[in-house]
Amino acid sequence: MRYQGIPVQKGVVIGYISKGTATLERHDGSDRIDVDEERMRFFDALLEYESRMKKIAHNAPGKDASDIVRAQIMIARDAVFSDEVIAGIEAGMKAETAVDKACKKYSEKLQESGDKIFAERSNDLLEVKNGIISAMEGSGEEGVADAETGFVGNILVSDTLSVAQIIGLKNSPIKAVVLTTGTASSHAAVILRSMGIVAVLGAELDITGLEDGQEGIVDGETGQFIVAPAGVERDWYQRKLKEYEVEKTLARIPDGKSLPSTTSDGEKIEVLCNLGTDDLPEHIRLSDGAGLVRTEILFAQKNGVPSEEIQAAIYAKIADSFPGKNAVIRVLDIGGDKTYGMYGDELPKSLRNKESEDNPALGIRGIRVLLDDEKLFKCQLTALLRASHGRNISILLPMVTSVGEIKAVKQLLAACMEDLNKRRIAYDKNIRIGCMIETPAAVMCAEMIAKEVNFFSIGTNDLSQYIMCADRGNSAVSGLCSIYQNPVLRAVKMVCESAAKYGIPVTVCGEAAAQTDVLPFFIGAGIRSFSVAPSCVYEVKTAISKLTLSSCRQLCGVVLEESDDEKIREILK
Repeated sequence: MRYQGIPVQKGVVIGYISKGTATLERHDGSDRIDVDEERMRFFDALLEYESRMKKIAHNAPGKDASDIVRAQIMIARDAVFSDEVIAGIEAGMKAETAVDKACKKYSEKLQESGDKIFAERSNDLLEVKNGIISAMEGSGEEGVADAETGFVGNILVSDTLSVAQIIGLKNSPIKAVVLTTGTASSHAAVILRSMGIVAVLGAELDITGLEDGQEGIVDGETGQFIVAPAGVERDWYQRKLKEYEVEKTLARIPDGKSLPSTTSDGEKIEVLCNLGTDDLPEHIRLSDGAGLVRTEILFAQKNGVPSEEIQAAIYAKIADSFPGKNAVIRVLDIGGDKTYGMYGDELPKSLRNKESEDNPALGIRGIRVLLDDEKLFKCQLTALLRASHGRNISILLPMVTSVGEIKAVKQLLAACMEDLNKRRIAYDKNIRIGCMIETPAAVMCAEMIAKEVNFFSIGTNDLSQYIMCADRGNSAVSGLCSIYQNPVLRAVKMVCESAAKYGIPVTVCGEAAAQTDVLPFFIGAGIRSFSVAPSCVYEVKTAISKLTLSSCRQLCGVVLEESDDEKIREILK
């Protein structure tokens, strides 16, 4: 029996099904209570919950997962939430019931807001509620409850899993996850992808009809979940599984020299990797350098904004992990749809007061945040300059919309250099500055911006969203937010042409960089550098080695003449 879902993490797993359920809600408000005792139970549970979640955050696989866990800790710490719970206890509720009602109250408000981002936060509230109640009742850390048989397979099938439960799979035998809920951009998808667990979400099936121990196959590329496969299906997937295993083995090779980095007719193409400042997997040297180092996690620490010295040491460590190669480090990029609550009161007031922004995606975000707080920005720029001494570091600016923003940054950078000169601290006086191209404005003035910077990096996710006026988190218009749209592809070509006039390189660092079917178009348009997740480097390099520059150029011309997105997909596929 085949079930279709949303593919989240590429790969194939052949094994046996283990049905799981999320931690059950266990609370009863029917008994009379001792108010002081219930109040103490609640505060003790908060401390226990935070302690558990900090351990989970420590074990989280990368920046995105850690951000999500920390955001849930912030919710639990919220004074308004605690006051609501205490009011319920003083009104005669048991602590469990008071927590349940407080979470439901704010969850309903978020759901009714009509804002996609706020609605997703309601899931965080549910997980916080279950976590606190679990701690309150003295049960173990939140995990996945197996079926009564106690059977443990390597394919976990469940309706839903919390963030804590997913991270808890880290040392389990589970190799694939199938959920009946979730989307490609949900928290579950983000964390499963970062953990490398083959996953299919939103599968159309009733798990009560499954049995523990049944044979199953999960295809993370097509989103198919096959129960009790036929012999022919099993054999076909066995061959596909071997292909993936070969790729995984090659991906662990520490030296990428043995892997192709040119087209079959000899055109040099760089394949770089995307990283967080806390994320240095062993096989990063398979790439040709770091094309996008995100720094947001550095600013989400308990002690506030890290000092210049701490930042410089971290940036230097990352650059040293790429000896002889370039490390492109993006300055702090928050605001809009990116988590900001955990960054504390040291960020600009204009960003903290998010409720004043009717449309955050068009408000204070990216480079606007940094130019709004000169002290914060100069600290990071100075740290990057210090780390650049003797290393190949480049600075990348996010969400640029005008030449004026670039010039303002260069003035601040010059001031930082002057300060370092006075302190007699060495740095790279010719440090490269790059600009993210992810807004229509940046595309339209790309030629003018090219005069001011050393390179471009195209962020295809936001570029597609803004050009198509389609929120990538809104399922109703998600089909429009796609690299296969003609206006988006034309924008990429325009950027390449503007960059070529001034001889600066262009890198694609959005999700589309790892879509091997789109690579021929990008190369034909003039792209010679891609930055992808470390786990995708081998696949992208292999795909490039099978292409020729002439065929890519020809394909690019054909695609740009086609207006229908489905036909564009067909051409590229």
